[in-house]
Amino acid sequence: MIKKNSLLIRILSSFVMLIIFFVMISSNNFIFLTFSQLLLFLTSWEILRMLEFKRFINKKVDCSNFLLSKFQVGKYDLILICLTNFFVFLLNFPLLGLQIFSFILIFVCLLKLSEISVVKIICLLYVTFAFIFLNEMSQSSEFISFIVFIVFFTMIVDISAYFFGSIIGGPKIIPNISPNKTVAGFVGGIIIPIFFCTIIFFKNSNISNIIFLSLIFSIISQFGDFLESGFKRYCFVKDSSNLIPGHGGLLDRMDSIFPLIIFVSIIKLLDYNFFFIV
Repeated sequence: MIKKNSLLIRILSSFVMLIIFFVMISSNNFIFLTFSQLLLFLTSWEILRMLEFKRFINKKVDCSNFLLSKFQVGKYDLILICLTNFFVFLLNFPLLGLQIFSFILIFVCLLKLSEISVVKIICLLYVTFAFIFLNEMSQSSEFISFIVFIVFFTMIVDISAYFFGSIIGGPKIIPNISPNKTVAGFVGGIIIPIFFCTIIFFKNSNISNIIFLSLIFSIISQFGDFLESGFKRYCFVKDSSNLIPGHGGLLDRMDSIFPLIIFVSIIKLLDYNFFFIV
């Protein structure tokens, strides 16, 4: 049976995320840049705080947000977040000298960090590149179409996967990483988005192109979900933070959005035309 409260919260939080992104992209460049920098700072902070929590956990325990809230990022990690934000901010301006200088500061800070790890660097690069690509996309005339599609598509994937997984149940797809996700949910998160995209965008492209891209997008979107679930398992936490009361942190809401932003940006750089652009 579907837990109605969980499904309702999932739907509402998805719409709130859609509204937030719509406000961001509809605002002037300064407001958009401010919001994107704030999101980058908070998501980076969540990652480093989870890793800080893991350092003090020697065995698997049932960790809650209450326990996680006791751990804060160290001073070097906080400096690292600020310098990363500074670097991404400068990429929006033709200031090559300052960009190189900020990169050097980040590199020096990495050397100064007492316990730098490959996992920390990979995680920070992951979210940082997502926001670099997001800022790069914002310069395009098609930006609103792209970002609305990405957020809406991930919302459909998430709700469809949850609905099918709750109704059908069945075998788990990767129980060691995400014990609640099923094969039925994974398949449902592919079929429904393809159906929606076929109906909405059929007039703008051929159906085989729509099905192919929808399939790729849905797999990438769910991969981002699994990736964040695996990272939370790695850190022994339930949610990325308690920034959103009753529903975790920003990473919990944007885990499927980040990989799609990166993927869409890369293939757009390769001058690939999407099915939803006439």
